[in-house]
Amino acid sequence: MFYKSVGFVGGGRITRVVLNAWKRKKALPPEVRVTEIKPEVKEKLKTMFPEVQLGSKVEDLAGSEIIFLAVHPPVLPEVLGELKKIIKPEMVICSFVPKFSLARLREALGGFDRLVRMNPLATSYVNAGYNPASFSSALSADDKNRFLSQMALLGQVPEVKDELIEVYASVSAMGPSYLWFLFYELLRLGEEFGLTGEQSLAAVSSMLIGAARTMAESGLGPEEVMDLIPARPLAEDEERIKELYRQKITAIYQKLKT
Repeated sequence: MFYKSVGFVGGGRITRVVLNAWKRKKALPPEVRVTEIKPEVKEKLKTMFPEVQLGSKVEDLAGSEIIFLAVHPPVLPEVLGELKKIIKPEMVICSFVPKFSLARLREALGGFDRLVRMNPLATSYVNAGYNPASFSSALSADDKNRFLSQMALLGQVPEVKDELIEVYASVSAMGPSYLWFLFYELLRLGEEFGLTGEQSLAAVSSMLIGAARTMAESGLGPEEVMDLIPARPLAEDEERIKELYRQKITAIYQKLKT
């Protein structure tokens, strides 16, 4: 059921996230090929995943059953031009790149329509991601099921409308970057106050898991959830912090949509 031969254009963070998720589940495809031009990125990838075949050109991915596009948006038009030369009718192309809708990808690929857009989350690295995907109408139910069965190793893969991918990119895929630096500061403070590194990590990480479950499973509204703790030490700063969130995240969303 899983793809036996997969290709990646780009060997950076998102490719490492996907490959690590598969490797943790002992489900790396028999043939994984990655095209990457930066020597330092290649070296890191080869160290982490010696099983991977590395190349420098898109044409090195010819013959892959599915090709994942993991490059920055400005690079994608050139990549799509090269991809047109090796596409076969039975291939699937999955883009991790924001800004390029299914319609825009289809046009750039000369009408090729076996397309998926996906929004992987960094926490998929440990098989705990929330990774929305949208599918072109040309993909059959069997095509979708095959894709979903393999990518479910990364975590949840809900099917969403194509126009919502950038919303998820802004609030979910980027989400950890808004929070992790705060969580690591809690770790540091725990150690400063007398915990060992291991104790602080156990306390903070367990708290975060419980906090997320309380939001999702308690049935309580936001104020009721926050009222479960009698003290709110940052109360006087909350509106200022929320306004900063609104400004920065809205700017990210608008950038991704244009």
